[in-house]
Amino acid sequence: MKSREMVVDTIRTLKLLSKWGANMAVGRRRPVIAVFSMTHYCNFYCPMCPFGDADKEGQIVLARRKDLTTEQWKTVFDKVSSHCVWSIIEGGEPTSRPDFMELVRYLHSKKMPITLITNCSLLHTIDLDELKKYIQFVTCSIDSVFEEPYCKVRGVTPQTYRRVMDNLQLLTEHKVPHYFNSVITKYNTQEFIDQTYFDRAKELGANAVSFTFVEDRSDVDYSLLPDRETMNKVCASILDYMGKKKEPQVMIPPEYFQQILQDGRGHFDECGVWKSIFVNGNGTVMVPCWKFNSPENTYSLLEHSVDEIWSAPQWDIAKTCHDCEVLGCIWYSSQPVTTFARNYMRGLGKMISKERPELAEAV
Repeated sequence: MKSREMVVDTIRTLKLLSKWGANMAVGRRRPVIAVFSMTHYCNFYCPMCPFGDADKEGQIVLARRKDLTTEQWKTVFDKVSSHCVWSIIEGGEPTSRPDFMELVRYLHSKKMPITLITNCSLLHTIDLDELKKYIQFVTCSIDSVFEEPYCKVRGVTPQTYRRVMDNLQLLTEHKVPHYFNSVITKYNTQEFIDQTYFDRAKELGANAVSFTFVEDRSDVDYSLLPDRETMNKVCASILDYMGKKKEPQVMIPPEYFQQILQDGRGHFDECGVWKSIFVNGNGTVMVPCWKFNSPENTYSLLEHSVDEIWSAPQWDIAKTCHDCEVLGCIWYSSQPVTTFARNYMRGLGKMISKERPELAEAV
């Protein structure tokens, strides 16, 4: 087995990026990142997530009826791997699938680097030493690092919180690369305002963190977004931390928080949702995204090719849609190349500062 550092096939990546650039040059848009929502089931109850449904028995029935089989997912991986340079496995809760490791191994065989997004509650059931052979990172979905707000945001018991904390320790003990991703809601703002989130994240083994404000769902009648004054306090505190601390590294660029602080939302000229292919648990892709969920906007990857789906006329919707005001993944994918470059250089500088302090000033 090759070491983890050898997983990323540089030649494959360069070829696909060259192909992607050639498509762009002739006005042909294609995805470059793959997101696989492996199952309709999740064992958590997060109110900001459609998988947080309280009817877990019904959700299990739905997953059994609609989730792709092992072989169907492999077919999807085959189709998507010829386009995308990176893959993200998420859910529902992907580790709840009995064939989780088989699918990870197969995706790895397609030479697609893998990021696993998980709530970490089931990691103790997985061979972590084997897992780290196939993935690049585990993204730990940790919306609060403290018990009370964690349980409130995620709808789980203190026992579940403690299990997750124990599993984070397992990741550290088994040297599985991981970082935290947190959704900022009205329930967990204080730890960002007083910056205790960062110290606690370091204690829990995270050397990098990413976060975004919650984007309220259109299918519910409640809001989880903090009020504007509180959002401003959160943004100002995070920017202050980014300016004076190097660890844990904040992965989302400061421009995101600067724009929200100034205008209450993120800015972008055109939505970049088309750069990623998001495959639902039943193998469908919604064009251009989940906000436009209707039969005429839904395409099955079992029946259509990626080229066919990305030639659909509904992608024109994304050219003028600015509905997502604070959703970090949409904001990030919609930014100009200069934003990516600046963030890359900041990250590079922090890594060099840690390993070779005498060279840090040159970056």
